[in-house]
Amino acid sequence: MYILKPEMVQELKQTTSKVYIESPNFLHDSEFIATVGDICTIKIIKEIRVPDLIIIDYKKKRNIKLTEKQENIIKNIKCKTIEISNEAGTISKELYKEIKEAITNSKKTKIIVDGEEDLATLPVIKHCQVGAKVIYGMPDKGMVVVDVNQQTKERANKLLKRMLVK
Repeated sequence: MYILKPEMVQELKQTTSKVYIESPNFLHDSEFIATVGDICTIKIIKEIRVPDLIIIDYKKKRNIKLTEKQENIIKNIKCKTIEISNEAGTISKELYKEIKEAITNSKKTKIIVDGEEDLATLPVIKHCQVGAKVIYGMPDKGMVVVDVNQQTKERANKLLKRMLVK
């Protein structure tokens, strides 16, 4: 299990990737799209396509339940579905393992997290192929689209290495 160190919280809020309000058109050409977070997942489903990997917790801004309409958009996606517990500020061994498995197999996968999914972005970037797009929500700002490349993979690896591992 990876555990976020308190001194890393602010650093993780920083991004060099562009923040979008609307889904950028270049996503239409993406071979692999992974979304982490409910609102950005719903936006990508509506505006682009069903992502190859979806990681959600049926909440927005940590503790506000989705509306029934929002929830149904995600629930109606027919794909391999996995339910996992993951505490806030952590990446459980099970979550990490299922992310890695979902990226290496060719089945669309939805991981439903009981707890919090925020940090899942790091192992997703780590395990995705170069050229994949990883999208996560930034509350009250929009969605961040990470173009997976050597630099973004390096940053994700360095952050994971600095976290506490149990």
